[in-house]
Amino acid sequence: MSESAVNAKDAEPGRGRGMLAYVLLAYGFSWVWLVPFVVTWLVVQQGQGWPTHFPALIGPMVAAILVAARTGTLRRLLLSMVRVRVPLRWWAWALSPLALLGIGLVAEMIAGAQLPHPADFAQMSGLPSVIGVGGVLVLVLLVNGFGEETGWRGFALPLLQRRFSPLTAMLVLAVIWAGWHLPMFLVVASFRGFSAGTVVGWLLGLTAGSIVLGWLFNRSGGSVALVAVWHAGFNMVTATAAASGLVAAIVTTVVMAQAVVLVGAELVAQRQGRPSVLGPRTSGPVPVSTVSSDV
Repeated sequence: MSESAVNAKDAEPGRGRGMLAYVLLAYGFSWVWLVPFVVTWLVVQQGQGWPTHFPALIGPMVAAILVAARTGTLRRLLLSMVRVRVPLRWWAWALSPLALLGIGLVAEMIAGAQLPHPADFAQMSGLPSVIGVGGVLVLVLLVNGFGEETGWRGFALPLLQRRFSPLTAMLVLAVIWAGWHLPMFLVVASFRGFSAGTVVGWLLGLTAGSIVLGWLFNRSGGSVALVAVWHAGFNMVTATAAASGLVAAIVTTVVMAQAVVLVGAELVAQRQGRPSVLGPRTSGPVPVSTVSSDV
């Protein structure tokens, strides 16, 4: 192998120190905002704009952009953030948390429970409720959705999939994603209220989300925009004051069921030697000659 080929291989995403650098930066940029709240005992509350953990949510995106620029994949990452021209079925999946909200509300009506007031959807941790539902939705999409998904799915998942199978990569990413949340258990009121059983359920839900989001990203042709929309919709449904126990439980249960179905289909495909159900639509490694072209 020529020296230039070796250098190209070393520069390939997922090789060398790229993943480690990304994880350290993502954790570092996010935690540097949260740690002062921990040591000063400040707690993020629903519907209040200060203290807020929202600036910490862009840490994964900032880390991804910096490491992508270093590894020669920045242009590809930026294009994935605005990739919206995909078949409509993938947009339907991206918007599915809102459809699940409708199912949850119908279930509440049948159960005779009081339906949430529309203003309850503006009660999000770390955001002032005075900006209204529209303002909360925009910030959740831009900061929470793109801030996280540009890093986790747009950058980290493709790196991991160069070393591992799609399923293994999604499970590894779930562990990294969960660890990134650790300071929030000390800072965000909703996390602080978790019991041991709730933490286990949260971890299972996060793992299911990692699989569903990874599948949506891969099968949509690598669209960060779609997974950001899904992520934002899921948080609006499960993390606002409007997310009653029944609504949140139904949405989370359906997402976990989707993940179980996807994992089952993936294992069957592996056993039968068929293409991955979870992986990208186009299989095979990216040619090394294209690795350094996206600068």
